[in-house]
Amino acid sequence: MRYAVILLLAFLVAPPTYAMDGFSVAAGMMALTNSSKQGGQGSAGSTILTETDVTYHMDWWGAGLYVQYDKQGANETDFAAGPQLELTYDPFYMELGYAVMMKRAFTDRAIAEQTGNGMTVALGARFSLDGGPAFLQFSYNYRQESVIKQDGKALDERITQIDGYPLFGLGVSF
Repeated sequence: MRYAVILLLAFLVAPPTYAMDGFSVAAGMMALTNSSKQGGQGSAGSTILTETDVTYHMDWWGAGLYVQYDKQGANETDFAAGPQLELTYDPFYMELGYAVMMKRAFTDRAIAEQTGNGMTVALGARFSLDGGPAFLQFSYNYRQESVIKQDGKALDERITQIDGYPLFGLGVSF
């Protein structure tokens, strides 16, 4: 809650620093390592999540598409894609995306793949690099994915995964 108040205050006092009209392409990345063991057994590995956005901006809003690729260790690869909307109050922005297609592929278990849909909400800031078309962006993302099918068969009850993570990236507007 404290971060929401700080972000709200920043929205109110931050001067416009970077207005984008037209198309932009941005790519961001998040990386972490993890390990979970009990009695010497458990999972360990690294996660690298990338997100690419193509957005058309108009004044204070934008619309576009996003694609996420999430490599979780050596045994799981997630992919999601769909449309997104963006609200902008320079330098801050909020994105809302709906993954019309979400797929998880596994190599270490009896389950080969899971499919479904999802949504993403992001709060971030974007800053121009040397006043040109290139920009640096930072965001915190909340993602909820719903698995509807497993190996092509509908599940009786969907599986829901919720993640929160920071993204750091670069972009260019044209």
